[in-house]
Amino acid sequence: MSDDLFDRSEFVAYFRDETEDLLQEIDANLLQLEDFVSSERADPEIVNALFRGLHTIKGSAGMLQFGSIANLAHKLENLCDLLRKERMPLSEGCVDILFLGRDVLKDLVDAAIAGREGDTAGLDQVVERLDRFVAVYEETSAVIDGDLGPTHRFEEEAQEEIRAAGNAEIEAFEAEVARMLAAAQAARRDEPPAECAVRAEPVRAAEPEVAAAANGVEKPAGEQKHRANTHQTIRVDIERLDTLLNLVGELVINRTRISDIAETLDRSFGRKNGAADGSAGVLVPLAKDLAESSALLARTTSEIQESIMKVRMVPIGQVFDRFPRVLRDIAKARHKEVELRISGADTDLDKTIVDEVGEPLMHLLRNCVDHGIELPEVRERIGKPRHGTVALNAYHEGNQIIIEVTDDGSGVDLERVRARAIKQGLISADDRLSDREIVELIFTPGFSTAEVISDVSGRGVGMDVVKKNITRLKGVFDVNTEAGVGTRFTIKLPLTLAIIQALLVRVADELYAIPLDSVIESQRVEMSEMRTVHGNEVITLRGQVVPLVRIAEVFELGGGRDPEKAMIVVVGLQGRQVGLVVDAFQGEQEIVIKPLSDVVGRIPGISGATILGNGAISLIIDVHSLVSEANVNGRVARAEYSGV
Repeated sequence: MSDDLFDRSEFVAYFRDETEDLLQEIDANLLQLEDFVSSERADPEIVNALFRGLHTIKGSAGMLQFGSIANLAHKLENLCDLLRKERMPLSEGCVDILFLGRDVLKDLVDAAIAGREGDTAGLDQVVERLDRFVAVYEETSAVIDGDLGPTHRFEEEAQEEIRAAGNAEIEAFEAEVARMLAAAQAARRDEPPAECAVRAEPVRAAEPEVAAAANGVEKPAGEQKHRANTHQTIRVDIERLDTLLNLVGELVINRTRISDIAETLDRSFGRKNGAADGSAGVLVPLAKDLAESSALLARTTSEIQESIMKVRMVPIGQVFDRFPRVLRDIAKARHKEVELRISGADTDLDKTIVDEVGEPLMHLLRNCVDHGIELPEVRERIGKPRHGTVALNAYHEGNQIIIEVTDDGSGVDLERVRARAIKQGLISADDRLSDREIVELIFTPGFSTAEVISDVSGRGVGMDVVKKNITRLKGVFDVNTEAGVGTRFTIKLPLTLAIIQALLVRVADELYAIPLDSVIESQRVEMSEMRTVHGNEVITLRGQVVPLVRIAEVFELGGGRDPEKAMIVVVGLQGRQVGLVVDAFQGEQEIVIKPLSDVVGRIPGISGATILGNGAISLIIDVHSLVSEANVNGRVARAEYSGV
């Protein structure tokens, strides 16, 4: 077919999306198939699912003239066909070569989509291995069945292909009929009996509309409703959703502005007597109408905003589904036995965050297998099961999502971490560090306790990447470990990076926004309650020492200090608390996060900006960087180890 007759790029995009899903399903099916190796007999349902997935990829690739993809998919089909017909036993070697073929198929798909369809590195070797592997069992089957000679064999193969195609069509037809019957039964339960008789009639897909239009017959409304309900999802480019979200953000800003205007008018004219002042008599009803319209606009905007946010939400299981295969390969390479337990895969998260959180989780899981889980012999010797367990869990907590990665391995060896940090010059032998501070050393760039550099660990990059990526997502990362019991990594992420609740504070003549997720409490503190420890101001809050950071001094705003009191916002991060000293609290407000432009560049302590209801611009304080800076300068550590 000529490229002029259809948009090839659009079909390639469909092929990319479809193949990505199919390869993910093939991965999952192969992992399930591997569990049947000990019985030497494959589950027919799993094998059929593999066959269908490969067959779909082969057909789509053939339509787009991706010959190498179609060829490899066909070779893998042949292997699955032998399993399906029980002409070969299920073995570890069989599963391994299927995994290898799937990986090469993925590389070929990526190359074809990128316009490098001729890049077939590794294809010939895999095809040769597949041919040799399949040939052994095909020859064995031919000997058992009897060699009918080349001509008869060709005829038999042709007839078998015809029968296979016929069976595939029959299976597809039966599946479609079963689906239609199930839908019809559901319709009977929901609709009156008189309409059910109409819906139960068998209907060909897509043809009834044409026939009805030709005969001038209008289709029953119930049937139209039924057909509409069969298509409930569509693919939408994420850029369109981003544009829509930006427009909603602008709507939120204008909603806040209108609300401020309505409140100002109400304060100005709400208490005036219309009889005494003619202008007030006219403006009071208008101010009231504006306030009511403003409230209605606020409700509608909130509903639109909530709907758009839900549209952008996707299950985090889209990321979790990648990991069983990864852990299987790492465990096999390290000669370990590891079981991955996943829960909370249906927890929804913003699409942007889902796309970014995969890499940090990948590094954490690799770390659990490589550094945490012991070898089977070691685990048996210390009284643990041979199989190590890595658990991946996700759940909502308020307007945050919590992701936990837990293993039942040996835990973090604090003495070994400390010794390696001293050897690398990160700390001195005289430094007195808490267990938490020792654990945080593993996130230092270039730090690793591995003695040998491998393809999994040893270069000190993984945990550093985890911390940087989580921080970039405005998340919080925490580690809890116990020697001989295991380690739990906890990640807290916002549900969205676009619209958040913030506490507005005034410092000097500037207005700043502090993300409400980071705020623990805010209070007024008398100057007599403040102490100075090693040159840094601290307060004691319910028995806990909290170091203080003056925002005016951090951003060099100038202005004098109040000699009697201080307004403090206590923020928390990774188990630590820091008090931010401000001049006044301005209340809470929903804000739209706007990134700083390239002209302004990166400002330490500032994560972005927002436009307030009155049109003023407010900078958003980066709580993480301020707390980290306080920690680096020693304020937190000195406060924790000082008796105040």
